[in-house]
Amino acid sequence: MSRTAKLIAGLLVSLSLWGVSSPGVQAIPMGPVQEAIIRKGAVQAQQAVDAFADKRDRDAYDLFLDLSDKLAVDVANFLGVDVKELRRAWRTADVAHQRALMAGLTQIGVPYKENAATESGAFDCSGFVQFAWSRAGFVLPRGSNFQYAHSRRVTYKNAQAGDIMWRPGHVSMYLGVGGAMLQAGRTGRSVELHIMDSRILGWTRFADPTA
Repeated sequence: MSRTAKLIAGLLVSLSLWGVSSPGVQAIPMGPVQEAIIRKGAVQAQQAVDAFADKRDRDAYDLFLDLSDKLAVDVANFLGVDVKELRRAWRTADVAHQRALMAGLTQIGVPYKENAATESGAFDCSGFVQFAWSRAGFVLPRGSNFQYAHSRRVTYKNAQAGDIMWRPGHVSMYLGVGGAMLQAGRTGRSVELHIMDSRILGWTRFADPTA
């Protein structure tokens, strides 16, 4: 192995140890095994936070926090974001945002289809956001522009995990750190984790559907 190849190999190992995985950096679609792991973790976490919201069962919320922390490790490592920051963002979001975000994560891998909004079937971008927030008890209209108009604008600095990220023609869910988001992106893709390009992030707007 040449010196250059050794340096590159060493860099990749270092990035992996620090939680910066190549799939997130290269925006490679997640594999089916990873999707299944995240869906399973999200279903468990959603059930726990829903139990807290419905019955104010503190034990259920403690369980949710534990499950959420574990799920954040898989999400952060895939995207190449800081695990501690992602955990903190999920823990500090209010319960409605936590419920919507976990509901969204249960749909990882569901294919994109224009004008679709079917759980475990197919979604377009606004259909996906509408579904996720409906599981938190909030009714959003269809259409990215209508969803943004329906919600209260918040700054990037004050946005919570689960808030909507809007730009003309597209809407997604904020994961709480950097440009990390959950979205039904486009034809040929599926509900996926993604890091928004910093240039696009600069003119993306955030909004809170609970307000």
